[in-house]
Amino acid sequence: MKLNIKDIETKLNKVIRQNSISMGIDVAENITGICIIKSNCNTINVEYTQIIESNKKEDHFHRADHFIDSLDKLKQTINKYKTHKILVIERCYFGVNPEALIHLAHFGILSYTILKKEFDTVYYFGANTGRSIIGFNQKKQEEQGTLEADLYTRDTKDRKGKLKHRKGDKKKIDCKSLVHNYLKTDFNIEFESKDIADAFVLALAGLLQ
Repeated sequence: MKLNIKDIETKLNKVIRQNSISMGIDVAENITGICIIKSNCNTINVEYTQIIESNKKEDHFHRADHFIDSLDKLKQTINKYKTHKILVIERCYFGVNPEALIHLAHFGILSYTILKKEFDTVYYFGANTGRSIIGFNQKKQEEQGTLEADLYTRDTKDRKGKLKHRKGDKKKIDCKSLVHNYLKTDFNIEFESKDIADAFVLALAGLLQ
């Protein structure tokens, strides 16, 4: 997959660092997406993608061991590149589960510790920051993208107790799907998973810094 640098620079009104590689890591305890892109004078090429998936049935430290092994093997791929190397790790965020936050932070610092020596520049972006850098706007994408929220059905009963089906409000489209859709509509690029798409966003944001 290739992207034209001039087209992206014109679209985003930003300058892309040329002759570099950038790797984005969409850190997660269950499914971590990884994407390496390479820029030359004219194009950006998607060089490598990977998913690191851990077994939910194992305890956190066994999953961390698997994560470490996968990153150690990834070094072999990174070492093939001799140009300027940029690493972008997704900053952990707090949703509703404090334990998940702790685990995300743990996996994030493992990524930094294991890989930092392989790279010349390291960034630590939140998901929203990375998306903003590449021009993603959630409201605009909801309006102009190709995804439509489905109507969901409310089941209610009438006075006689008979079940009735009534159309309810539109379901909210999750942000990962909108980002995936944005890459397709605005960059003409599509990935096999949303996790890799998010990793690509981070990698591209790294080249724009």
